[in-house]
This record gives sequence, C-alpha cells and structure tokens, in this order.
Amino acid sequence: MTQKRLLVVEDSKSIALVIEKIAVSLGYSVTIAHTFAHVKVLLAQEHSFFLATLDYGLPDAPNGEVVPYIVQHNIPSIIMTGRIDDATHKKLLNQPIIDYITKTNAQAYHYLLRILHGQLHNPKIGVLVVDDSLASRNHVCQLLKRRNFTVYDVEDGTKAIKKLEEQPDIKIVILEQDLTGVSGLELVHKIRAKHPINELIIIAVASSEKSFQSARFIKNGADDFLRKPFCPEEFYCRVMLNIEKLQYIEKLKDIN
Repeated sequence: MTQKRLLVVEDSKSIALVIEKIAVSLGYSVTIAHTFAHVKVLLAQEHSFFLATLDYGLPDAPNGEVVPYIVQHNIPSIIMTGRIDDATHKKLLNQPIIDYITKTNAQAYHYLLRILHGQLHNPKIGVLVVDDSLASRNHVCQLLKRRNFTVYDVEDGTKAIKKLEEQPDIKIVILEQDLTGVSGLELVHKIRAKHPINELIIIAVASSEKSFQSARFIKNGADDFLRKPFCPEEFYCRVMLNIEKLQYIEKLKDIN
C-alpha cells in the first residue's frame, strides 16, 4: 500500500516529533513545517498531502490563520491547540475540519492516534444514513465523509433494508426516528431480525425532547442514541466508540 502523506504544522519541535512518531507507527510518511511561511512554500510546490495536523497558534499565524489556508487547499485537517475558549471553539466548528484536539495531556495524543488510524482504515467501513430529510441526511453524510467512511444514504426504511442486502461492507446504520412509512423503531426491529448486535451498529437520531426515547431505542436493539441538534464532536465520539466496540468484539471472535 502506498504511504499516505501527513503534513505536520507545529512550532514546538518536541510536539512535532511526538506526532511524527505516532504517524510513522501507523504507516504515514511525514513532512514537518514549523511556521506558516514554511507551509506556504511547501504548498506552492506540491498538493499531494492526504492529511494535516495544524497547530492553531503559530508564531507567524497566532490566530489560526493556517486553518482556512489549508482548508482552501482541500487537505483534511486535525487542529491541535493549547487553548480552547468559546470564541475559538465556535470558529473551529465553522470550518470543515476533521476534529480539533487540545494539547493538554497524553490522552490528547492517544485520541490523535485513533483519528489518524481511522482516516486510513475507515474507507473499509460502510455507513448507511437513513433520513427522509434531504438537508439532514446530507449534513450527516458530509460529517462521515470527512472521516473517510464509505457512505450510503437512503430516505426510507424499505430502501434501507435493500441497501443492507446489497452492501455487505455496511457496519453502521444511522437512522432518524421519524421516517416516512416504517418508523425508526420499526426499522431497528427489522434490521436486528437479520443483523445481530455483534455484527452491526445502529445509532438512532431524534429531535424529541422526551427523555424516554433514548432508552426505548436502546432497549429495542439500537446501540446508541443522539438527540438533535448535536455537535460534530459528540457525533464523532459516538461513532468512534461504537466502531471500536465492534472491532473489539470481532477480535474476540477471531481469538475464539
């Protein structure tokens, strides 16, 4: 497999080396830039980077100027920042980035490792989005595509069942509670009749204010529940945790 190229933009040499070590262990080829000026030189020469990690506060770009610049070059990016006040948080969420990570402790780099690993391996994982609202469906699909998943989308339960039969790579179904025809809960029942909980993840989504809805879905076969509106961070965390759970179950099955 051809090595994927990672651009590490980080003014701290020690942190850049930590990120490089993590990335190389996963099979990435790494290029490091310590300044915004160096980034501009690199991108004037080539645009073949698969991914980038970006230090939000560089000496010559202290207010995140590097982020929109990299986004304009269509390089998917993970933002690394030492601060995250409300204004910065809002600013980052308005950018089409993969995620942001605060450089506060060792867990930050473990989380980075999980994202870098996912960007390489998520194309093998099919995700089916079931929602009769085109705008809502497109929003969820866009979030998933940033994380490199193979994404399928349909607008109703009947088409969802058919798509599951056609695409054996689907490992996650994200479904809206209020669907035309078959309800979200009925669709969970139909899916679970053929796909047990140790083979397929189901995440239900609803805008209902009723607190019992989440328990109702989970008791009837869903793995998780998201209440709309949700932020991308929560969405990604839920998806990542459920995938890792399924992969752990698959490893146990292989051992046995």
